Formats: sequence, structure tokens, C-alpha cells
Amino acid sequence: MALFRRLRPARSTPGTVPAARNAAPDARQRTVPSREAPPARSPTRRDAGPATVPGTDPTTGPAPTTGTDPATGADPTTRTDLAATGTDLAAAALVPPSVGLGPPTAALDPAAAPRFFGPEPNLATSPRPRLDPDGRVVPGTGLRKFVDALPGLGPEQANELGGYLPVAVPDTISFPGCDYYEIGLQEYVQRLHRDLPPTRLRGYRQLNLGTDQHGHNTVRPPARAYHLGPMIVARRDRPVRIKFINQLPTGRAGDLFLPVDPTLPGAGIGPLDGPAPYPQNRAVLCLQGVRTAWISAGNPTQWVTPAGEITPYPTGPGLTHVPDMPSPGAGATTLYFPNDQSGRLMWFHDNALGLSRLTTHSGQLAPYLLTDPAEERLVDEGVLPADQVPLMVTDRTFVPDDAQLAAEDPTWDRDRWGACGSLWYPHVYQPRQNPFRPDGRNPIGRWDYGPWCRHPEAAAHGPTSNPYHDPVAAPEQPPLAPGVPHPSVVPHVYGDTPLVNGAAYPYLVVEPRAYRFRILNACPDRSLNLQLYRARSDGPMWHADGNLADAGAGEVPMVEAVRTPGHPTYWPTDGRDGGVPDPRSAGPEIIRIGNECGLLPAPVVLPNRPVGYRYDRLDPGVLNVDGHTLLLAPGERADVVVDFATVPPGSTLILYNDCPAPLPGGDPRYDHHAGSPAAVPGYGPDTRTLLQFRVAGTPADRYDLDRLRDELPAAYAASQPPPIVPQPAYDQAFGTRTERETVVPANATAVSFTPVGATGPVTLPVVDRAVRQVFEPDHGRLAGRLAAPLARSGDDGDGSSLPCPGGDGSSLPRSGSGDGNRLPRSGSADGEPVPREPADPPTEILYATDPAVPVGSPTDGTQLWRIRGEDRLTQPLHFGGGDVQLVSRVARDGTVRPTPADERGWKETVRIDPGEDVVVAVRPVPPGLPFTVDDCVRPLDPTDGDARPVGLGWEYRWHSQLAGLRDQGMSRPLVVRVSPRAPTGLTATPVPGSAIALPAIALTWTDNGDRPPATRHRLERATSATFAGPVTVLTVAATATRYVDATVTPGVTYHYRIRAENAVACSVWSNSVLTAVRLAAPTGLTAVVPTTAPLRVALRWTNRSFATGVDVQRATNPTFTSGPATTAVGIIDHHLDPTVAPETTYYYRVRTTYLGTASPWSTVGVVTTPPMPRTPTMVIATACVAAPESATVVLRWTSGTATGTGCGFVVERAADSAFARELTAFTVSGRGFTNTGLGRGVTYWYRVRAFNVVGSSAFTAPVPVTTPT
Repeated sequence: MALFRRLRPARSTPGTVPAARNAAPDARQRTVPSREAPPARSPTRRDAGPATVPGTDPTTGPAPTTGTDPATGADPTTRTDLAATGTDLAAAALVPPSVGLGPPTAALDPAAAPRFFGPEPNLATSPRPRLDPDGRVVPGTGLRKFVDALPGLGPEQANELGGYLPVAVPDTISFPGCDYYEIGLQEYVQRLHRDLPPTRLRGYRQLNLGTDQHGHNTVRPPARAYHLGPMIVARRDRPVRIKFINQLPTGRAGDLFLPVDPTLPGAGIGPLDGPAPYPQNRAVLCLQGVRTAWISAGNPTQWVTPAGEITPYPTGPGLTHVPDMPSPGAGATTLYFPNDQSGRLMWFHDNALGLSRLTTHSGQLAPYLLTDPAEERLVDEGVLPADQVPLMVTDRTFVPDDAQLAAEDPTWDRDRWGACGSLWYPHVYQPRQNPFRPDGRNPIGRWDYGPWCRHPEAAAHGPTSNPYHDPVAAPEQPPLAPGVPHPSVVPHVYGDTPLVNGAAYPYLVVEPRAYRFRILNACPDRSLNLQLYRARSDGPMWHADGNLADAGAGEVPMVEAVRTPGHPTYWPTDGRDGGVPDPRSAGPEIIRIGNECGLLPAPVVLPNRPVGYRYDRLDPGVLNVDGHTLLLAPGERADVVVDFATVPPGSTLILYNDCPAPLPGGDPRYDHHAGSPAAVPGYGPDTRTLLQFRVAGTPADRYDLDRLRDELPAAYAASQPPPIVPQPAYDQAFGTRTERETVVPANATAVSFTPVGATGPVTLPVVDRAVRQVFEPDHGRLAGRLAAPLARSGDDGDGSSLPCPGGDGSSLPRSGSGDGNRLPRSGSADGEPVPREPADPPTEILYATDPAVPVGSPTDGTQLWRIRGEDRLTQPLHFGGGDVQLVSRVARDGTVRPTPADERGWKETVRIDPGEDVVVAVRPVPPGLPFTVDDCVRPLDPTDGDARPVGLGWEYRWHSQLAGLRDQGMSRPLVVRVSPRAPTGLTATPVPGSAIALPAIALTWTDNGDRPPATRHRLERATSATFAGPVTVLTVAATATRYVDATVTPGVTYHYRIRAENAVACSVWSNSVLTAVRLAAPTGLTAVVPTTAPLRVALRWTNRSFATGVDVQRATNPTFTSGPATTAVGIIDHHLDPTVAPETTYYYRVRTTYLGTASPWSTVGVVTTPPMPRTPTMVIATACVAAPESATVVLRWTSGTATGTGCGFVVERAADSAFARELTAFTVSGRGFTNTGLGRGVTYWYRVRAFNVVGSSAFTAPVPVTTPT
């Protein structure tokens, strides 16, 4: 039995899973029960060749340079045709890509122009059974239903063909706290049904060794890729890191084996001049449903090509690796998923620009399951079944044999795209119109052609001559045919063969007890309405020889769709072709507990019922789907419980789908079922019967639905955030009380409500968006567009006209601003949505908001979008970057549609029905990251070589989930402002500082708001204009608009730039500025000779800059070329120069030094030192009587030495000529001295000498003088 339990990351054998709880002895066997022995292999059957996919890489050789393959060491980057033989259904064998080609028939002509008007339908169907003249199926023809088991998880759950879903085993060592995987993209072949040869596919494979239970990386991954694998099982709040390696073949071998339309942007010629097409082996690993940084969002422009691919476009312009992981090398990239969100089933798929519809069709998809403690508690306590079954539903058409192919699609290129058993894909755009017929219709047409519609759309390539026009021999061929390319993209693709977990029409043995199914609609365009019915028969369906025993075991009993007594009132009575299932055969009810975003707030019991339609002819949504069971649009997921205990053992049930394709206006040519005219009971094509359940074993107790109703709301509250707009459906979960349902009337421009936890109401504006059908301008083919209003003056806050910073800090102009980015105005300025092209400037701009910020507060980023259904199709829209809340559905006439219970909770994909408005609340929450990332900067149109890069914030996408329309352009940027707005107006001003303040550079900038708020600024300084080499990082407060950098070296030119940052993101850089700070010269220099000896020069000045030293320079000429001498004197503002000579003129200047840099010199200070004093001459002494008792002596002399400060004379007096007796000295400043108080009649001897700071002269000769008596 293909079961898994809890789905926790494996730690042992790769892909193994625990056995199911209480499993029956044969529950996991993949053999047909004894009532249906495996059919004998007849030599006449087409499947006599190899039975399964290769057991190793499709090539051998050196290990890939971008990712070591520990299992084989093989190099899967070059396609090599290898032959293999074998008849064992479970054997792994290599099969050459050319299996089943053979010589083409004459009717196959891939070089011919397609016949748009028949007789061939240009629509192939999977191999049909051929009937012999007696009406019996020719053995070996057709696809038998329910002969192969459902592939399960791990090799223990492999079916008879060897198919299973590997479970990746993480490396928990390389990045502590994280699960790490290396995932390669490879080309391989695998058998998807025993009646088909192996099918060429592309898909994912784990390459690195996983960690075992002992903490060693020893667990080897499977030796080859398996369809829809590997499944990654992650745990909430434990990050997953991935190195994704593109290992597809290179060169021509790397071209897709499906029809590529090179006229689509991204699929043909690139932006460079000359014939340089985009390679077809580009790949993007996109995890749909994850909340992560934009660098890991898997946007269409984030592709990588194989390492050996010779191309000017090896990576997409939006590719950025995870910053804290090693460089992945050529042909690879890295991704980071924080897993800080509710548990949910997500899925990987390719998203390469212009190719994603084809690359996913080729097999590039895989599941990713995130588990949640709240959900695990329900399992531990027995509220939810422990046993889970993944059901990944896809639809494909397989190329039939040449005879059938020639009759259905004669221009199919079997050499390029594959022969019998290969994947078929439509490649002819067939118009529904033929204006040359009386009724104007083309009987085999499928899509409208613009130039032939009522309001012709001008196409650059209009209708052209029809080469098959012949009024006589071919009157059905008109003179003109659509001017569309071949091969051509088509809006929709509906396969005729359902596959579940990669097997066509599988069966699953279940016990009569409750199971939990995790369902993904992985169809490219087909929606599903899944139901369970008892089969018409419980007997064996096939004989042991492979012939049909009882077709009823594979079919649902049908009744006419008319009023019938006893039928439920909701059972269809519209008389539809083929009837409807008999309500008496309804199987167990489907209990839905979760969607693509995790658990629901309450279980939803879905009774089995056929799809119903709205038949009120006055309703704008007439013929929309109005009743269903489990309705899943492409990309939607469901978490359901089915209780098989209500079914008797031995019963057979059918998982049934009757959803129209397209939705809601189904084309019967895409509805294959047993009642179809060409159908053969028991064989495909059949899009109604998907999976057969065979109930066997002892019945268990009935599932306790009441307990689930009691417990699920609390688990929802533990795993999910409260709703943005409160509704009564959430009251039980959060303990709130909401008085009434919040609805948004058809003409409302704003909505008022009271958020959870708030004390009063808030009012939020409602912004219109739309989905519309358009015709593309180049070829007039039908396409779709997302529409948004034109910008209005003053708009801000609703996301319709916010500026989008460019890579240089500039902003994109508002829509309609008048330059080259202007959008065509096809509406008025009243907010009417206008269709937007994928490369138009973004109109959906959101602000990431911390969950703690109240809804409706000034910094809250919540927006309410009303999305109008203006298409004829139901458009499932996916919102990247976060979950949304569906608030209400309202018809165009104002009729309020009750929100279905299974559309409560959070959503990432919302269905937009024709004629109906859907209001969603959008409030992106930033993911938790251990690093910061900057904004996405890329050209809006990557195919335009003249386009300039612009900043797109954190770019995600919102787009149609219909693969063809998405590739045609129904995809737009969804810009989330996680990073703060970039600072602008950065200036740098040098500040020399002072003696006590460091030299610095003062920087100022303008802060541009707090939506989203910054937590810091990152200021970078470098000496290179490109900020190469050493960069100094300065962290500045978020509120600052000025910073003084005092760590600079004077004289060095610095470049600065600044950006705003928060915990996970950063803005683009501001403008850069450059400047240098210079030290200021000292001022006020003075030079003097001190008045005291010895001879010195005293200098004094004022330092004007912070200094680590001062230089004093002295010279004997003003140009400082004569006798210069420089002295470092320390950090002072004065200096005494003791090394001067007498009678010399000196010139001085000073400068300060700091960190090895000197200031300019100060102004010059000049000083002349005094000469050595000379001996005075002409000393004259005169005595007189000045008082009655004393005498006075007056001395006079002559001297050339200046008198004044620092200069003077010493006069000595003695009683003898030897100056030995009674010696007295006097210091005088002038050239004379009066000595009073002398005795009378006494002889005195005097002598004089001059002095200054240089020294003293010799004494004069002694001069005697006798005082009077």
C-alpha cells in the first residue's frame, strides 16, 4: 500500500517509509490480487520491450563539475543513446530516446503546413484500442485501466513497473540547524503504464549523501531520477537549503522534446544582436507555496543552464544565489527555505521564462511536504489517521502509433518530439472562426482568432494565404489561414490520460478504515472535481491473459441527468451527455481538513456529487460551476480524510472526475469517458476515472468525525495566524465573536471591520484588479492578461502607483507619466483596470508587515483587492510571496455568494469565476532569514537588449495557474517592499576638526519613510569608486540622517554610499559621494628671543587640527632652503629653540601631523637673535656732595649694545683697583649709574661691563673717584 506515516525526513535508507499502522498483510504489495492475475506478456503486445526507466544515469562519464553524483559518478549532462533489453516488469533498464520511432508513414509530414480547417483534427489522442472484425480488442493495443498499482513512497512502495516516489534524505551536517539537499535536473526515461513503451522525461533527483541515524553522511540516494520525485519532507521552523544543479544535456541534445514556440518572449531570440536564441535547457526550481526571500522564489528570470552549455545567457537576469552559502559554480544555484509557516503540501516545478508549460509537462515537478507540530499532535492523539497517501494528479496525452497519429496529427515531428509512448503536446493553433463558411465557424476549431472576431484586433502578422485552398478539390479550405507560427503556443492543454503519482490509471489496495490523502492537482490546465463512487462491479477487471474480464470494475454506474424520485435535490437534471453517476453508488464522503496553505479552521464534509452549474439566466455568472465535491484548480492542494470503514470489504471504488475542461465552459472533445462514442469500456482515453480503490481486510471502527470537529479549530489556531478580516467561521478557533459576515458589495470602494484584538473598526480601501481575455498583438492568438487601474494623482498606499526604485536609486515613473514606460490608456482615470503586459511597470506593490503590527495602523501593509472575473474562463490565480484571505465573492449584479467552507483559511490560489468579483485580503509577512538580501534589479523586459535595469523590490509573481496562458503573458510582478526605501541625497563634507576634535567627514542624507521600517543603515566607505577591495562598514541608527566619520585618514579620498536595512532585507544603494579631509594649518605663530639667558628662540602658536605630533621647521631664509631643520616637538603649542646663534635672523614655521599625514605649514615667524655685547667705553665718574653726611658718585659711559628688556650693565665698585676689597655689584639698564650714600673723602674704584641673553662683555678699565670731604 502506498502509504506514509507522519512524513518526517528520512534518516536511513533513502526513500523508505514506516509500514502503515494496522496494515493488512497484502496492503503494500503491488501485484494484482488473485482475482486479477498479472496479464501474461504476449509476443504480439507492444510492450515486449524494456519495461521501466533506467536504473542508472542515462550516461556515464566523469563526475559533474557542478554537483557530485555519489551514487554513480555519472555525468548526466550529455545525452547518449544506450540500448537495453529485458522483459521483467520490475527491472530497471536503459532505453534509447528513439524507442518506437521506426520508419515514418507517408501520411506523417512534419515539414508540411498544418491544415487549420481539417480534415485532421490536429489533436492526437493516446493509443486507442483497435477492434477486430468481431468487435474485440486486438491484443497489445490500447491502454488498459487499473492494471498497475499506485506508486508509493520509497522503493518498498514501488509498483510492478518499478515506479515510486523517492523520499529525499537530508544532509544535516553541512549546514548546522538546516536540512541540506543537492538536487539535480536530469533527463531519463520511465515506464508510466505497462501498455506503453518507456517515456522520455525530465525531472529531479537527489545527488548528495544523506545523514544516517548515527550522524554520518552515508545514505545514498536512488541511482536515477524517478518521475515526480524526490519528495522533500521538512519540519516547521527548520530551514531547508538546496543546491540546484542543471544536469540536462547540452547543445542540440538539450532541446526540449516538445514543440517550442520561439515567438514567445523568453523562448526564442534573446536580447543580444544576432542569432543567439535562448537555450531550451534552462531551468528554474520554483517551490510553489513557500514563504521565502525573492532570491529563492523561483521567478521566471532566475534560470540556470547546464555548466557545459555554450550560450550568452547562462543565467537569468534575476538570478541571485543565497549569500551565506558557498558559490554553487556554473550551471547551479542555491536556495533557502526558512519553513517558518504553517504545515502544508507544496510542490516544485520549473518556471523558466517562455517554457514553463512545456518543462512542467516534461515531468519537472515534485512534492515538498512541510509538517507542523499542531498537525502532528492531532495524529499522536488519534484525531487524524496516521496513514497518509500522496495523490499527485496530472493529465497527459501519449503519442499513439504512426497510423493513429497520421489520422489525428499528421504534422507531429516524431524525430524531434518523439514517437509512440512519448508525451504529446498540441502545436497547431486552430481558429474557431472560418469567415468563408456560411456559419462562420470552423468545425475543428478550438480557440478564437483575433482578426476574425467581431472587434478585430490588429495583429502584426495577420491572416495569410492558405496553401491548401482549392475551391474544387478542397472546398472546405478557405483562401486565408491564420498568420500564426508553427509550432504555436496554445492557450490550454488537456491530456486524455490521467496519471496519479506518475502511473496511468493506477489502483490502490486499502483497508476498510480511515486514510488521509494529500492531493495535488498538477494538471497544467485541467481542474478536477474529485468524487468517490462504487464501481459497477466488484469483480476482477482483467483476465490473466490481459483480456478484459469485467469492464464494470473500472466504471462508475451512470444514470440519466433527469429528475428522478429518490435522487438528492442537488443532483443534476440538465440532461447532459453521458449522464451522471448514480447517487446510490456514492462512496464515502470526503472530509476536507486542509488546503494549499495548511489546516482549515473546521472540517468540511463534502458529499459526493457531480459538477453542477448555475442556470439562472439573469445571473452574471450563468453556467458557472455551482456545485461540486472536491474542486481543485491547477496547483491547488487538498488535505482530506476518507473513511473506507463505511465500505464493505471486497468493494471497488473509483476516484471520479467530471470537471469541465475548460472550466466552466467545457469542450466535449476534452471529456473522455466510457459513454463517449469512440470509447471502449475498460480502456483509455478516459478523463473521468482516475484511480481504482480495492477495499480488502477487516473493517475498523468508523472514523470519529465529531472529535475532529472539536479538535481541528484549536490546531488551526496553533498553526495559522488570525484572519485579516474577521469572519464567524474563525470564532471557534480563536475564541472571538464576530457578529456578522463581512462582505464587500459590488460597488464598494472601502470596507470597515474590527480586526482581531482591536477595540475599534478600521477602514481599508478596495483596489480593483481584473482578469481579462485579450488577443496578443503579434499573431492575434487568444491570451489572457491581468488588469490593474491607471495611476491617479496622489495615489499612495493602495499599491496602484507607488514608485519603484531603479538600480541606480531612481524610480520608475508612474503609469502614464509620459515617457517610454507609459502604458496605453484604454480606460479612464476612474480606476478602471487596464490589461497589463508582463513587462509593464509593476502596479501591484505591497509592504511587508510584521504580524505584531495592528491591521489598519499607519505602518500596516494590508491591501484589499477586488479581482473582477472578466474572462470566459475560471482563472485560478496564484499569489507568490505569501498567503491571502478570501473575503467574499460577489456577482456583478450585487448578489453575494456565500464563501464556501473549504475556501476559508488561508489561500495561495484563488479561483476567479466569470462575471464575479472576488475580494482578497493581502498582507505579506517577511520570512525569517539568517542573512539580508538586497532588492531585485533587472530589466522589466529581459528580452529587450536596450532595457535598463530597474529595482523591483522583492519580486514575486501573481499569475494564472493555467500553464499556457501564464507563458503567454498572464503573469505580473508582485513587488513586496520588504527592504526599506533607499536613502537619497547623500552628501559628504570634510570637517578638519580642532586641537581636541578629530578630523572627520560629515555625511548627511534624506530618509524616505518607514514603510517598511528600517532597523539600521549600512554606510560603506572605500577608496575605490567601485567599492572594490577593502570596504569599511559603518552601522548607523535607523533614525539618523547624519553621521560624522572620525575614523578617516586626512588626505585620503574616500567614496561613500549608504543603504537602509532591516532584519532580512536592504534597500538599493544611494548615490555615491567622494571627498577628503585636510588638516588645518596652525595659526598665530610668534617667534621671540626670551629675555633671560641662555640665548634661545621662543615659539608659540595655535593648533587648529587634532594632532599626534607637531613639526617645527627653522631656516635662515624665507624660502626655507637655507639651513632647514625640522624638529618633532610632540603635541604642544610652544617650543624653545636653544640651538640658535647670536646675531642671526631665523625663519620658523610649524605644522601638525596625524596618522602619518601633515597639515599645511603655518605662516612664517621671523626673529633675529641679538649679537654678543661689547665692552662699554668712555666711562666718566663724577663725585659730589648730595647730603650733609654723604657723598654721591655719578657714572656715565658709552656702549653700542642696545638697552632694554634682556639687556643691561653690571657696575662693580671696590675699595682697591684689584677689586678685592669691599666689592659691590650693581645691575643697571641704562648707560649711567648714580651711586648715593657714599662716605666723604673716600676713594672708590668702578668698572662696567655690558650683558644680554647672549652673554657679558669684558669689564672696562677701573676708574677711580674720590668723594669730597
